[in-house]
Amino acid sequence: ANQAGRRRQHNAAHNQVMFARIALLALAVSSTSALNVPSQSAMRPALRLPTKPADATPNVLALRGGGVDADLLCKVMAAVYGGFGIFLATIPDVAFGKNSPVSYWTTFGEAGEWFARGFGIVAVSLFTSPFWAGMPTDVLAKVALPMNILFLPLFFQAAMVLPTAKDSTNAVLPFNLWFTQIPLAASILALNIMALM
Repeated sequence: ANQAGRRRQHNAAHNQVMFARIALLALAVSSTSALNVPSQSAMRPALRLPTKPADATPNVLALRGGGVDADLLCKVMAAVYGGFGIFLATIPDVAFGKNSPVSYWTTFGEAGEWFARGFGIVAVSLFTSPFWAGMPTDVLAKVALPMNILFLPLFFQAAMVLPTAKDSTNAVLPFNLWFTQIPLAASILALNIMALM
């Protein structure tokens, strides 16, 4: 039984190393392809929906001097969600599991680790897309709004309800780290709403 346990640990470590190598290779390939970005006209989809002409009405918040542009929102989301996504995609259990100094979960399990990796890949790809894929920041601000609305109750659920999250302990703060995500998510949602006004 002891040998089987060591073999499982070795296989898990090997799988994490291989996944990290694949993630780095994918990042290198996408970074290389981003160097030769075609012009905006070449990137337009074949089936384009008709759009209204740009409204000449200025941003109401900008008139009062309190406007938030979509570029700032996208930089914040890339830093927060993209940074979190890198660790989720590569080493979720090591970075945020039971034995991590920044523990968010008491246990991951195979399914949790698989979904954490999947979400990490999506988060990094989506929230950094303005910087490598030419995604317009005003479009990403619209796409991100439903996600930012729904992240807030999910973070609350993790902080207050889920036993595998609410009971986590960490070395950084004397309370559950999910409580730090609630004001952060609320701030990002507020930025998102302001960027769309």
